[in-house]
Amino acid sequence: MVFCDFPSADIPSPLYKKMILTHGRQYGLAPTDMVFTSDLGFPDGFPRTSVLELFGLSNLFICPSYSESFGLTVLEAASRGNYLVLNEAVPALQELGTTLGAYFMRWDARNFGFDTRETYQPSQRAYYQEHGARIVQAMEQDISLRAKTLTRTQCHPDHIFHRYLLPLLEGKKTAL
Repeated sequence: MVFCDFPSADIPSPLYKKMILTHGRQYGLAPTDMVFTSDLGFPDGFPRTSVLELFGLSNLFICPSYSESFGLTVLEAASRGNYLVLNEAVPALQELGTTLGAYFMRWDARNFGFDTRETYQPSQRAYYQEHGARIVQAMEQDISLRAKTLTRTQCHPDHIFHRYLLPLLEGKKTAL
């Protein structure tokens, strides 16, 4: 997972990273499975053009944002064909996500005049597992995401060379 992190007014970056790493480990991710762009030489934020490139290489964008005034990043992820999962408790994300057909989950939220704390029954783990299964199913049924994935994995030069051209050079038959 790539986290395009940047300095936040809500929470210090070291605490934010520690929380993500802790949660990731609780759900089976190794620390090496989680990468922060601030640790890769971008402490003040990842370049916008590169974020758009990452969206083009992704299928899923999860925005559990604690607060938002406007979801520009959500629009950017949607414009690159990503399946959107947004925090329903944040009004700006709920409004934008409803228009874009996003999938909603609930996380803590804060904005002008409110501060929510979510509780999950029977547990937070069960909540994530249930919604994770729904998200995976929806993504598997999305023909646009399927086409995007197949194009990236099977229509790039390296795949074509190894699947079709190299066998010809080696004198083997291949099926198209």
